[in-house]
Amino acid sequence: MKCSFLIKTRYFEETYEYAIRSNSFEYNHYSGEYRVVRQYSSDGFKVVSSPLMDFNSLLEKLERIKSYWGSVGNIYCSEFYNGNARFGEEFIEEKGVELIKSIDKYFREYSIDHEIILIARHTRIEHDMIEYDVSAVDERYIYELYIYTYTHYLGKLLSTGKILVANRIDDLFREVEHVVHESINKLKIQARMQSFNPIHTGRWTTILAGDAACSFYHEIMHLLQADEPVKLPLESEIGGELDIIEDPFYPGPLQRLFDDELYPAWRRVLVESGVVVDYLRTRLTSNGYRPGNGRGLFNIPKPMYYQLIVKQGDWSFDEALKEFKKLVYIEDIIKAELYGNYINIVPETAFIYEKEKWTPVKNIIVKIPVNQLNRSLIGLTHNLNMRYSYEKNLSIYEVAPTTILESRITI
Repeated sequence: MKCSFLIKTRYFEETYEYAIRSNSFEYNHYSGEYRVVRQYSSDGFKVVSSPLMDFNSLLEKLERIKSYWGSVGNIYCSEFYNGNARFGEEFIEEKGVELIKSIDKYFREYSIDHEIILIARHTRIEHDMIEYDVSAVDERYIYELYIYTYTHYLGKLLSTGKILVANRIDDLFREVEHVVHESINKLKIQARMQSFNPIHTGRWTTILAGDAACSFYHEIMHLLQADEPVKLPLESEIGGELDIIEDPFYPGPLQRLFDDELYPAWRRVLVESGVVVDYLRTRLTSNGYRPGNGRGLFNIPKPMYYQLIVKQGDWSFDEALKEFKKLVYIEDIIKAELYGNYINIVPETAFIYEKEKWTPVKNIIVKIPVNQLNRSLIGLTHNLNMRYSYEKNLSIYEVAPTTILESRITI
């Protein structure tokens, strides 16, 4: 429908950073406040912001901006969230220092070089829409823990990293010992890695676990954004048992009650029983459907997920090993990207499983053809993997099962 509305936003952020790098201890504190005015109208979308200007000055500036791009089509102008939302627990500085010092102590006992960074972030975002009598507040505390380890072995640098996130700092303490041992084990595996024999390039049964599983579905989501020129067609089949949901109520770090466009939170099913049934949408890209995935306060909202949940399957890991006598297993990645018709994943470490023997290998690329997803996907396990990362400077969270599929392995 053709309409217009204005959202005035006050964005406040306070961030504490604690870091131990080699023999240094670092503390940094930042706080700042921005005022933002966004206008939706049939003439287009406009946004102005400043940490120094008041709302009246921003409104005057907004009025001076002329629209040259013509009509933007229909805007979804109803259903605005009204109320307050609060997530997480307040930061206690002593706990933050205790956390990174305990991790530092573990690594020093093993003589492993490391960097530990704790970022404690408090945000309060206040929205007002006078003409709709709407006021919405999102206040949250989030804790990001970055752990990097590295060592030299036979003249080579071995390194790995881990990101943990929580809304309560106490939740991070429970992971410390496990993450330390996991990081050390990964360095030991890297020291044993062999170069992949090029004679074995070709089609392989592949198991994606950990960050590799999450990154695979992350790349699929680029093809399920309503504003993208290239998308997976609605009603297309991409995998028989696959269910993908953007779930704001999942008990993860990015739970919400509304998006950046003040649309009330709801679970959007994107893929159901392997069939694409919907896209991520904003008020400007709803196209007759419900919005709810608008992200971005300082730019035109992008249809992106906050929490991506892929439902688990019924396979077990042991069943996969019995079923497939020869396979590639991948957990940690260097990068993943959607390139042409392929989802490409570059592992940090990969394993060849053959004749009940595991061999760590390096320098491979996993290529999964997008137009053959329905034939490539074999099954989903019942164990889940979690990943927290950033996309376009916005935090995202993924939960995905370990995934069994056919891929092409190259070097």
